[in-house]
Amino acid sequence: MAKSFQRALLLCPGKYSLYNSLLAILSVLSEECKGYDVREDINNYDLKIHSQIYRFPYKIRNAWEKYFLQKVNRIILSEINMYNPDFIMVYNSEFLLPETCSEIKKRAKLVFFMGDSPFYTPANNYYLACLKYADLILSPDTFWNYQLSTIGIDKNVFFAPGIDSAHYFEITEGSLINNIPESEIFYSGLSYTNSWGYKKALFMNQFVNFNLQIYGSRHWKKWFREFPALENKFTETSYIHVERLNEMMNKSKIIPVDGNPGILNGFHMRLFEALGSGALPLIEYRYDVEHELFQGCKANIPLIRDYRKAGGLADYYLKNETERKELVKELKNFISLKYSPEMNAERILNSLIK
Repeated sequence: MAKSFQRALLLCPGKYSLYNSLLAILSVLSEECKGYDVREDINNYDLKIHSQIYRFPYKIRNAWEKYFLQKVNRIILSEINMYNPDFIMVYNSEFLLPETCSEIKKRAKLVFFMGDSPFYTPANNYYLACLKYADLILSPDTFWNYQLSTIGIDKNVFFAPGIDSAHYFEITEGSLINNIPESEIFYSGLSYTNSWGYKKALFMNQFVNFNLQIYGSRHWKKWFREFPALENKFTETSYIHVERLNEMMNKSKIIPVDGNPGILNGFHMRLFEALGSGALPLIEYRYDVEHELFQGCKANIPLIRDYRKAGGLADYYLKNETERKELVKELKNFISLKYSPEMNAERILNSLIK
């Protein structure tokens, strides 16, 4: 495939596996590419204040937001001026202001990948306003696309970044670190103090009769009164680095993948990470998983359509190890081929041309 751009820049948090998947696509599209996480050039004090500013009265929040976002946008524009890309991809909105997007449009193609909904998930207050400047919006949820089209933003396409094989891969048994315990079912993720947290706890409660290990934030503890069996399965932890998370998944057989309530039709990226690590994702049903993501796949997609049947589905695959491994292989091969960096680069180019 011929390179269509000279220099591409990715604006995305470096700690996400998505960073590597998107950068791999840009390496196919452009002669040269780099990723940039603006957080590396923002002092920790400012980042901590910004993460908690919503707790303050509106007048204080408004003044801080104006100061902080203008400062960060100057940093981003400085990076763009130095690198001079003709293609820029943005994860969510990365602190961008609409006027910055307008400036970017004068010099480069501007593409957004929506990791979160601009309608349902708290993020940059200017997220939706930034999207109107996009040459293309990549979305893992067809309902988000429908909502954007309704308000007149219609340069949208369903998109799956694929597996970050550089960080999520199967480790040979002899190379696994011994101090990571084995589990039948493994889950790592934040919880919440609202109904999102209750839903997540209810989901994981379906697996308490197995060797289940849950790693996450302190907010899980709120739900132990409702779901007491989860307490002995839980380990409080901060962010788990990608390398260790891959090892933990390698020592598990099943990864439950719940549907974030902000995801209406789409999929959660964790299913890619599970497959990359050789574990079977049990996926909470969403329309796009069956009809978009795995369209054309002949394998039996392990979908949870009813929480009450989740434990039975897990039990089946734990008792049929050969079938579980073969299904992981089939699903992984399908995703790796259909959503390879080359195929995704072609999708982006075709969508930009339309």
